[in-house]
Amino acid sequence: MLGDRNLRGMIEKALDRLNDDLNIKVDKKNPDRIHALEAALCTRFSYYERKDPLSEDNASKVSILLSHGIRNALSNIKGEYKVDSLTLDVNADMVIGDEFVVRFEIVPELPAMPHPRHLLYLNACLFALGKDEGILIYMTADGRTTEYSVTKNNRMFEEIVRRARVLSTLLKDGKVPIVEPSDLCLKCKYYSRCYSREKAKETTDMLQEIFGKLSPK
Repeated sequence: MLGDRNLRGMIEKALDRLNDDLNIKVDKKNPDRIHALEAALCTRFSYYERKDPLSEDNASKVSILLSHGIRNALSNIKGEYKVDSLTLDVNADMVIGDEFVVRFEIVPELPAMPHPRHLLYLNACLFALGKDEGILIYMTADGRTTEYSVTKNNRMFEEIVRRARVLSTLLKDGKVPIVEPSDLCLKCKYYSRCYSREKAKETTDMLQEIFGKLSPK
């Protein structure tokens, strides 16, 4: 506290305002308009973000702020692709030479191969912006980078449209999507809504009983 002011509370409110300003805008009231990021992520996560969202912790807010802050400094090109009554929105970080769509991903460690959700999203950008080639760039906080080239792919685009349709339908019907187990679940803020995580009592007697049953007579 400094005087009558709660500095921590003031800082948290400032972070919230910055995240709101920089965050990719999603029309949460329109289930016929799905952002490609929503379709590329876990469907259950995207559903909860629209229907019953939880706030981010401070560490997540700072991470999102850094990521979106970098994007905001770039071109941040918007596009959309209409499929019947469904509209798929995208935001590309930049287009180089009116030919290559570029997408940056800020990560703690450089991956050995690109993540499927990042490929799906960048491919959706290619279709929405009418381009054939994309560049996916992973970047760490200390400036290390690795790049992957992405070529427009019909099957990948069909997959993200299918996922967008599923999310759209479930939002209209008010039905929670099925669980999509992945490594991302471990750090997801909705983990407890999907999985029971009571910790078993680790007792010597219990271990002895288990291994005793396994031991040959």
